[in-house]
Amino acid sequence: MRAPAAFIFGTAVALLSAAAPAPALNFFELEVYPASTEGQGLHEVENLTTLVANGRRPNEEEADGEEPRRHRLLRTTVEYNYGLTDKIDVAAYTDLARENGDELEYAGSRVRARGALFEKGRYPLDLGWYVEAEIPHRGESDLELEFRPIVSRDLGRFSVDLNPSFELPTVSQERRTLEFNYGARVYYRLSRNFVPGIEFFGDIGQIRRPAAAREQEHYVFPVLYGQLARGLKFVAGPGFGLTRASDPVILRLGVEYEFTLAGGGGGGPARPTY
Repeated sequence: MRAPAAFIFGTAVALLSAAAPAPALNFFELEVYPASTEGQGLHEVENLTTLVANGRRPNEEEADGEEPRRHRLLRTTVEYNYGLTDKIDVAAYTDLARENGDELEYAGSRVRARGALFEKGRYPLDLGWYVEAEIPHRGESDLELEFRPIVSRDLGRFSVDLNPSFELPTVSQERRTLEFNYGARVYYRLSRNFVPGIEFFGDIGQIRRPAAAREQEHYVFPVLYGQLARGLKFVAGPGFGLTRASDPVILRLGVEYEFTLAGGGGGGPARPTY
């Protein structure tokens, strides 16, 4: 346990001590993760798509064409995830986006590692970690890093996952500082195949200079996790913006297929594991 703990501590210190910017809320990564991982040898292919059904009023950058307008903006990502060990997963992503009426375009690539610090249920709180590197196609930085400590807790049929997030551009044209985002969820294991829940996402901007409340984006998503067949899972639900800067309505759909090379789809219930 000492090696993973030292790695996580070192990553957190590096991110928190640097003086560079971080991006706003990453809509390609509207996911909340548990402290537990998938398991050694398990493969996953996942697609997560969001559509801004009702976009916010364009800000100055969007009106000038420097950023895409939000209304009818579609974002989609394709992920491949592999269980490296029983406590570590690694994944690679390709992000794509389409503005209203335009063609689907490449938006960036990401790689990440995620792990658990100890066996699930060993302590009152399950703890994990998440480290990601992103290479945006267009943006204010060429390389962005993200670190998330993960906290999970089961309470009977209810479960809670907390994902505070610290994001940092390491190769940037401007001098900015660390940014804080968050993701959180509560879900209820209604049955083996259906798990309803509620999720929260948001960002406050740069930690040293938080954005004004009206400029922050915060969302709430009622969601349903489900299992369609062995190894084939989904998550779906609308998101509602809670601030003036947020998009009023975002639709989200995720589909995941998990399998092992030994044959057949992965087992397990619809309980969220991603």
